[in-house]
Amino acid sequence: MKKLRILVLLITTLSLIFLSGCVSLVQEITVAEDGSGILLFAIGVDAASYPQFVERTPEGYQLENFLATLIQDESVTDVQQAQYESDGKFWESIQLEVSNFSRLFAEERRIGPLIMSMDQDEDEYFFYQTMDMDGANIQIPGINLVNFTGAAYTIHFSAPHIIDSNGVQPSADVSEWEIPLEEFLRGDEAIFLQAAYKLEPYEGLFIPWEVFFPYVVIGFLSLGILSIFVIIIVNSRKKNEDIPKIKF
Repeated sequence: MKKLRILVLLITTLSLIFLSGCVSLVQEITVAEDGSGILLFAIGVDAASYPQFVERTPEGYQLENFLATLIQDESVTDVQQAQYESDGKFWESIQLEVSNFSRLFAEERRIGPLIMSMDQDEDEYFFYQTMDMDGANIQIPGINLVNFTGAAYTIHFSAPHIIDSNGVQPSADVSEWEIPLEEFLRGDEAIFLQAAYKLEPYEGLFIPWEVFFPYVVIGFLSLGILSIFVIIIVNSRKKNEDIPKIKF
């Protein structure tokens, strides 16, 4: 079983060594209001480099082997694989339909360098993911010589209402992390992803912090400039009042 857990790392790192920035990794987790949802992993390779990718990938190193422990769990109700071309890349993906995410990840699940878990506290749920190359106990020869320009590992987490996240939150129900592969594969420290969420949909107007923050800065700057002008005008009036007036 340990060999199966290592396979997901081997296929991605193998492709990275030969193709460097031509590779994109995508992970998507979508949680529905009833706690079910979709877990998807995808590898995208530049279409021109895909034949080389297939040729250099040993037989048996398919995505389903990486996710074998998850696929066998009773919480996984369906498995779908796909191959398609999009945005100049040829993609291979595997999608798992999950009946209950909290049950599937009640205990930590290791997939190569990934450790995933979910927890619940009353009506709040928590998603945790650790990305740790050292913890996977795998060394990649020549990793420092590889060019990772443009290569990234993108994680999308969707839930009815995300109440906290250490990623970027463009909307009330989405949290995103984009990690350069150089940082991931060469990093000396583990990368931690976490998000707290509820199964009840968000009600109200959500303004992403990335949009709201510039207005906060502009507001403080405008208030500061206005305060300066008020102080200048008040001081000018006081000086005029203090000047002795000569009456004729």
